Amino acid sequence: MKDFEQFRQEFEDWVINTVSIPNPLKGNFPPCPYAKAAWLDNRVSLRQFHGPELIEILMEQPKVWNDEFEMIIFGCDPKNLDAQTLEKYIADANEVLPEYDLIALSSHPDKVANKSDTDDIKDVFIGNPKYAVSSVQRLSKLREASDKLFKLGFYEYWSEEKLADALNERNEMLQKFPSKNQSN
Repeated sequence: MKDFEQFRQEFEDWVINTVSIPNPLKGNFPPCPYAKAAWLDNRVSLRQFHGPELIEILMEQPKVWNDEFEMIIFGCDPKNLDAQTLEKYIADANEVLPEYDLIALSSHPDKVANKSDTDDIKDVFIGNPKYAVSSVQRLSKLREASDKLFKLGFYEYWSEEKLADALNERNEMLQKFPSKNQSN
């Protein structure tokens, strides 16, 4: 993997110049409306990992999480962790993390290259093109942000299928971990 400063700079460039750019196909919402502010306010911790140890890192988060950051992003060379293994690690972690009001998300360049990590419409790609990435954040805060975006019309631009999948996943999570993730 590249040295950390180069990794940080490339990641920052992706946050500022890809996921934070308003898209006219999405009602001028950026793919990730909160990413730039969190990044610029130093509320994101960026960390490198080598590959196979990611599952241990993710499972350790309930013990080490402290809310100093809104999100911790772990990245590695995609040659060290294939997309299928990354997805398995995320699924395994998300069997445990929501109990602690945490959730893991992921992105892999192979999914971007295969157009399977598209955003919701017109092949808008938001996956990181250079790194295998996992992020961890508070599930309750993600839900609050999602609820605000819903009220603003952000999800009007999602395909019916993607929106249904997201709502089903959310409902399953709420049923599995009801006490930790209820909205007020």
